[in-house]
Amino acid sequence: MASRSIPKTAPRRCRVLYVEDDAESLALVEELIAGRKDLVLLRAADIELAMKVARRERPEVIMVNVDLAALGSVPLMKILRADPATQVTPVLALGADASPKAAVKSLEAGFFLYLARPPQAGPLLEALEYALEFGALERAEQSLKESL
Repeated sequence: MASRSIPKTAPRRCRVLYVEDDAESLALVEELIAGRKDLVLLRAADIELAMKVARRERPEVIMVNVDLAALGSVPLMKILRADPATQVTPVLALGADASPKAAVKSLEAGFFLYLARPPQAGPLLEALEYALEFGALERAEQSLKESL
């Protein structure tokens, strides 16, 4: 009896949208996640472009340089949470301020996690992994609610 091999499916590639206007910071993040073949890094230099990309691509995680968000963290999160494309997407805040106060402020605004810039490989990859897992659970819960 001939055995059939089970076709392998391509591993799912998760989309991470990084909202960053600084070329050096963008290059650093690209380098830090280069080894993760399961991640696709999407880029946007401002919030307006980020929302267009998010609506089109539906990223699993969004990372935002909060220092470029001229409108502030709270209004930014209101925009992200009001849009169906991003309302359950975990959003990581990256900022130049490494103080606990900056982290608390970002968490209170609704960000998933806060990382000081420039990000370090270990904490960034751990934060992404945690956000991807959390986002998958949030999307599953949202899908379940919509089906009821």
